Amino acid sequence: MKASSVLFASLLVCLPLFGAGADDVSGPHRMTLADEAWGTIYYVPSQLNTYRYTRNTETGEREMTSNKGKVKISESGIGAYELVGPKHVLKVEGSSQDVKVTFNKQVFVFAHSPEGLKITTPAGPYKYTNVGETITASGPFGKTVIRNDHGRYLVTSPKGEYSYTPLEGGGFEVKGGPLASHPGLFRGASFSVDGVGVFVDFRKMDPDNPLFRFMEFSPQMEFK
Repeated sequence: MKASSVLFASLLVCLPLFGAGADDVSGPHRMTLADEAWGTIYYVPSQLNTYRYTRNTETGEREMTSNKGKVKISESGIGAYELVGPKHVLKVEGSSQDVKVTFNKQVFVFAHSPEGLKITTPAGPYKYTNVGETITASGPFGKTVIRNDHGRYLVTSPKGEYSYTPLEGGGFEVKGGPLASHPGLFRGASFSVDGVGVFVDFRKMDPDNPLFRFMEFSPQMEFK
């Protein structure tokens, strides 16, 4: 691992971007039901007072019945699922390179290419690129740029500037925090269906981008 990557990892670890008690696959307060190349299907125990989960081993169909109602989870192909709940309908299909999510008739597309990760949403497109020592996140919020200058990280965004500077003896200085207040720094996208959800993991989709590689499970793009 390059020294700059180690410093970037330290930069993120210093910040409150993660939660305790995280599932090592789906994230904080979540339990994984299915692990796919693009992300996971999960449920949130803290949102359910009473619940019962069943799975038909022959058909692959699953059900989560809780105080929120019944959510049916059907496998519709390799890496493809349909979640039908009392209030929401969600379909997801894809691989580690391309994912399409249809949530309440709105379409979200996550596509990875050599240029980076591009996300299409009803609110507008998002794009993440990693060129040399510069990471750029752009979207409806504007543009957030992370630059590495010999171990010193400078973040510029519509919210202003953030800097992380290593000091002698293993110390560091932070200005303009918290980093999470700067827009576009998402680890993934989650879609919630009555206590059950889909997590599209950007780390799986673009493992070479250090922003996703070293971030924990938050912040996330959230759709409910």
